[in-house]
Amino acid sequence: MKKAVLWGKEIKQDFTSASESQLDAFLDLVQFIQQNDIWNAICESTLDEAELWGWLYSKEQIELNDIKRELARRMERAKCVSQEEFDKLLGEIGKIQKIMILVLSFQRVCVYYISTILAYYTGIRSYLALEKKDDFCNDLQECFPNIYFVEGVRTTVNTLNRRFEDIREEIVEHLTWLNDYRVKFGELLDEHKSFQEIAQQFSADTGIDCSPQVGRDKVQALKESRRNEATGQEETIICELHTKFKTFNVNRERQDRIYFFPGKRDILGGKVIVKHIGKHL
Repeated sequence: MKKAVLWGKEIKQDFTSASESQLDAFLDLVQFIQQNDIWNAICESTLDEAELWGWLYSKEQIELNDIKRELARRMERAKCVSQEEFDKLLGEIGKIQKIMILVLSFQRVCVYYISTILAYYTGIRSYLALEKKDDFCNDLQECFPNIYFVEGVRTTVNTLNRRFEDIREEIVEHLTWLNDYRVKFGELLDEHKSFQEIAQQFSADTGIDCSPQVGRDKVQALKESRRNEATGQEETIICELHTKFKTFNVNRERQDRIYFFPGKRDILGGKVIVKHIGKHL
């Protein structure tokens, strides 16, 4: 789904009350948005604010001069839209239309108001949790940069025992934890922890039920061949670790799961590899 980012109307007040570290993180976010060609727009009335430009080009807070100059350049690159168009877009926040709309703001009005890259991902994942199945599968990779989704994952989603609409929020929750756990997975693998130990640690830290595959006859279907970037050789990995969704009166054999490999430093940049989102294999 396409994305649009709006510069908040109160951005001048946000800038003047923010700390240097907050402005640094905000600038990183704006650079990320523009480097990834995400459409971003600013209201014409905001651009006309003399006080805003006065602060951006003032000699006050000399330690912020570099940040302020870069913020000014980034604002000038944003698309200028009319007050009417801006308000119309603002009214579509949180709705699943044809576009995900986020607002650049330090005011946490809701999850769609963002000032850091982390908040950006939280915002688009909140939209993801509202999407229909096809759009959901199309947007997975962009929403979880630390995860590599095997091509057939979208097919496995069709095997879910529960209705997709009933479980998609929980899928997003599990994938968010897997995405954010990438560094910890790497540390555990460097310590030569077994899959059982990794699963136990993940469960302890996240509260999500996780374990390796018990039936070894099913492991074959969970294998993947991937190139090791350091050696240039193909390696076989096994996506047998799996998170388990809450049962809600579904018996154990019908419990839906996410099967994954916790990552390896020289395979796909160390990303977690998700092979299956669906029924118990």
